[in-house]
Amino acid sequence: MQPVVEAVVTPSIAGQVAELIAREDTHVREVRAQRGETLAGLFDRLGIDDATALRFAQTDPSARALVRLAPGRFVQANITSDGRLRWLKAHGAGELDGVLATTRVLTLDRSSTAQQFRVSESDVALERRVELKAGEVRGSLFGATDEADIPDAITQQMVDALDSEIDFHRDLQRGNRFRVIYEALYASGEYLRAGRLLAVEFEVGAKRLSAYWYANGSKHGGFYAADGRSLKQAFLRSPLVYTRVSSGFSTSRTHPIFGYDASHRGVDYAAAAGTAVRSIAEGVVTFAGWQRGYGNVVEIQHDGKHASLYAHLQSIAPGLRQGLRIAQSDVVGGVGMTGWATGPHLHFELKVHDLQINPLTAELPSAQPLAATQLASFAAHSEPLREQLALLGRVSIAFDRPR
Repeated sequence: MQPVVEAVVTPSIAGQVAELIAREDTHVREVRAQRGETLAGLFDRLGIDDATALRFAQTDPSARALVRLAPGRFVQANITSDGRLRWLKAHGAGELDGVLATTRVLTLDRSSTAQQFRVSESDVALERRVELKAGEVRGSLFGATDEADIPDAITQQMVDALDSEIDFHRDLQRGNRFRVIYEALYASGEYLRAGRLLAVEFEVGAKRLSAYWYANGSKHGGFYAADGRSLKQAFLRSPLVYTRVSSGFSTSRTHPIFGYDASHRGVDYAAAAGTAVRSIAEGVVTFAGWQRGYGNVVEIQHDGKHASLYAHLQSIAPGLRQGLRIAQSDVVGGVGMTGWATGPHLHFELKVHDLQINPLTAELPSAQPLAATQLASFAAHSEPLREQLALLGRVSIAFDRPR
């Protein structure tokens, strides 16, 4: 009997590693770089737990541009379930005035060996597509939009667009339906990132509320109701994107630490430690530091009448200081439990002529409506969007109907 000898080709270690990486469960997170933010802070907000990747990004000369990301840069990261970084992309700003535009993309990419990284820059042609999605609230809003495959960036724009019409902390209920039309940006046929929300419609109880984006002649445009009424608030209703009220405004309550009855001249929002806290309106920082029971606190004067205060912050945003002018939605710090606090939460106060008022019921100023000369143009712009939302509603209802 003759022995049979057969050559067996074994895959390379690099190939095995690459195959394992490809099979890993990954997800993509998206944020915008904040003023004064460190690379470590950016990695933390993205949910990256990868010391090797962070060390490379902080020390390798080729990654120097990552350390100096300008505020507002759109950043994406592909991350494994255990927090390891697959790739990170920082996109340059760029308005899409036409169908196509280009943007500069800085990419940090993990090699197939899983231990080496490379940084590259390229100009990427962007294609703008219009997406139509519908969903139903079964738990949280962000859970519902995740289920409908709607990007978080669009969900946030939905909240911002209808914040003056819907109390997203208290009004949403199971069964509420929503429909959205938004721009999505693609590069070489692959989804890159969300663009602008174009229209949104919510069914909350018996009410049907909608908002339409319109280039009103200003730098950024705005959201308007079907009749041309501006939906922009000069003041946001809440300094947190989406959370719940844990303690309301009251003239008397039992203090959670000291036990005596005392007025509670603000609203407490329960949220995870580190959750971003945003300024409710543009203004000038009048205080940023430590105040006994308030712990880390930021105070902002918005105009000659209104001021706001944010207390128990885990930390104050880097570079935030007295005298600094900030814009609406700028991050002032993160939720914490500094000072006299029994758990992570934000204590928020709204003041009128230095007297605290209830921010949940206060009448807040809104932006000006469209000028009469713009109404016809707005109607022509929004009519196709209204028809698409209506069609989307009929299709989604028919699809959900039992067969």
